[in-house]
Amino acid sequence: MADTNIVILGNGGAALYAARAVREAGHPGEVHLISDTAECAFNPMLSPYYFRGKVAWENCFPFGAQFYHDLDIVPHCGVPVASLEARAQLITLEDGKQLPYDRCLVATGASPVLPPVPGLRESARAFPLRSASTARMLDEAMKTARRVIVMGASLVGIEMTEVLIKRGVEVIVVDVANQVMPRGTHPSVAAILLKYLEGKGADVRLGIGMEKIQDKPHSVVCHLADGSVEEVDLLVCSTGVRSNLDFINRDEVEVELGIITDERMRSNIENLYAAGDAAQAYNRITDRHDWMGTWGNACSQGRTAGQQMVDIDAVYPGSLPENISPVFEWSYAQIGDIQPATGEVRHLSCGDPEGEGYSLLVFRDGVLVGTNLINCTELSGKVRSAILKEWRCESTLQLAEDEFTEAAVKRILNECTAAQ
Repeated sequence: MADTNIVILGNGGAALYAARAVREAGHPGEVHLISDTAECAFNPMLSPYYFRGKVAWENCFPFGAQFYHDLDIVPHCGVPVASLEARAQLITLEDGKQLPYDRCLVATGASPVLPPVPGLRESARAFPLRSASTARMLDEAMKTARRVIVMGASLVGIEMTEVLIKRGVEVIVVDVANQVMPRGTHPSVAAILLKYLEGKGADVRLGIGMEKIQDKPHSVVCHLADGSVEEVDLLVCSTGVRSNLDFINRDEVEVELGIITDERMRSNIENLYAAGDAAQAYNRITDRHDWMGTWGNACSQGRTAGQQMVDIDAVYPGSLPENISPVFEWSYAQIGDIQPATGEVRHLSCGDPEGEGYSLLVFRDGVLVGTNLINCTELSGKVRSAILKEWRCESTLQLAEDEFTEAAVKRILNECTAAQ
């Protein structure tokens, strides 16, 4: 392994956890890291916390500049990858430089997806959230904003809505989906959150797309699909992300939303691995390969891939969708599979978000697979453990729908958390 040449494509959590695993295993050979930016690794999940004043700017760069030196990484910064010949094990950069490799990890992250709205990509007042540079520009633009449209009612979109409202900004939230936070939130829970957001002053418009936007000298005019026209100071775009895989030859490498990997983060091509937003990894809850897009999962996948590249037989335990976040004065958690596609599915809920907290548990064939929690997120660790242990509750199969009273669901919740 001493002469093994390792190349890591990317500069985020997955890439750097892989590099650390390689060096911790004692690998003495070269480790090349290719990044299309020259900045240190940035955690985009921390941007809303920075805007809230909860996290210092420098803490959004969790590894720092010294990390690369300490691990003796050979950097290739500011030059994107033009192509990857997986069978020939050769990488070509856009400046023409070529790098052969023995083992390669694709951890190139993801980029914001902007809807095909005329004028959106060209607008100087539309800010997608992903990179350090756009976060700084948005922070500066928000200082003078008085009226803003947030495109996308995702968790990040709702977090940005809170940031803006607390700064005294009038906020309109627009989403083509029919509920807030459609990924990972049950519709009944989304309805509770919507009412809460509207009570905080958010103007939430669901099931509505954007027709076109037009920049003016000091504002942007937005034409919505329902015929309404709104003039605002800026747009915050939280409309999803897409894996950065344009350089991948799909005739060689199996790709759907990301590179399909096995439990060892291996692609279908020998010596080629993938992790983080570039990978579509095994999801132990849904029993399929899912694209996850969370920092924690990316780092875990990167560590597994790094160990595999130096012949340590590590296994990635599987992705578990998980987000825990404040929403104004409430706390909210979404863990696991909220809308299972197969099996006998039951959603059981109890509690009051204004009282002891609201819990929704999701069972598939009697096995706990997901949860939404409002104002009782202190239970998230125990419920998460129960999901990972495939905790079974036979009463969810034996009881009729009208027998799931508040008391019965509370009992089930208590059994779930007590068993861990």
